[in-house]
Amino acid sequence: MDGTPTFRKSAGVFANCEKAPDYAELVPLRIPAGWQIGWNQLHRDKRVEDGDFGGSSVFYATNEGRRFVIDVEFRPEHDPAGHFELTVHYQPWPRDARGRRQSNLPFAFGAEAQLMHSFETRSCTELIEQLETWIARCSIWMVEGN
Repeated sequence: MDGTPTFRKSAGVFANCEKAPDYAELVPLRIPAGWQIGWNQLHRDKRVEDGDFGGSSVFYATNEGRRFVIDVEFRPEHDPAGHFELTVHYQPWPRDARGRRQSNLPFAFGAEAQLMHSFETRSCTELIEQLETWIARCSIWMVEGN
C-alpha cells in the first residue's frame, strides 16, 4: 500500500463525496445529537455584499425532543444590502383536558409556537456564533415540565 486511501468498488460515486462542492464549501458547524437539519445553504464562499444569499431560508433545524425550531433567513433575497434573520421558536407540548403533556403525539410546528429569540446581522461570522450558541442552548433548555 502506498498510503492512498482505497475504497470498495461498491462505493462507486460516493468514494469522494466529501470533495463535492455542495458539501466541501459548507460552513463547519458544531451540532450535537438530537438535531435534524432540514437544509443548510451557509457556504464559505458566499458573500452578503455580493448578493449571494437567496431563497428566503438558508438554514433550518429542528430538535423534536426539546421542541425547538431554528430558522435563518436572508432578507431581501439576493440583495447586497440584505441581512440574516435568525429566529428560535419553541413549540409547546400539546396537553390533554387535565393539563398533562401528550408526548405520544408527533411533533408538529404550528400556530402555538412561541418566539424565544431573534437576531439580525449582515456578518456571517456573527451569524455562525449566534447559531452555534442557540443550537447548544436549545439542546439542553427545558422550557416546560411535565
